[in-house]
Amino acid sequence: MRPRIWFFVLCLALAACFPHASLADGKGGCPVTKAPDPPFVQPPPFNDETLGSGEFFYGTSALWAMVHPHWRVHGGGKLPYFRQGYDWLQEKDPRLTVVARRLDSPEKMVWAGWANNGNVANKKSFMVTGLSIPTAGCWEIAAHYSPAPDNIQTLTYTVWVEP
Repeated sequence: MRPRIWFFVLCLALAACFPHASLADGKGGCPVTKAPDPPFVQPPPFNDETLGSGEFFYGTSALWAMVHPHWRVHGGGKLPYFRQGYDWLQEKDPRLTVVARRLDSPEKMVWAGWANNGNVANKKSFMVTGLSIPTAGCWEIAAHYSPAPDNIQTLTYTVWVEP
């Protein structure tokens, strides 16, 4: 098998093994991830980024995301992921896999399309992908980034998706 396929299979297996983050109860008992207290502060050069209404940064300097609290069916849109030291010029195809699975009802897993990259002002590189959740309910989103074969960073959070 090609290395990218093995990477994807490994990420799916890891997603199934990790415990669910339960930071706060959401709708219907859904453990919706809430903004951390104290808030996650992005390391430089990202520490001056602003957020939209209700959004928050979640994760560690190894891998963090901008969490959007207002998800809609088929309206997830773009998901930016950040990592201290990530350089879009050095890694044009980021080794990022994002998988979503429904926690409150049987549903097929959903995975994001191919990850891309971007930068802001030539100094702030980030990874981006898209995810379309097919049904309303409680969904866990797990991102797996592998900067090297022996180094996999995982970030998991839970959202409530409205119809």
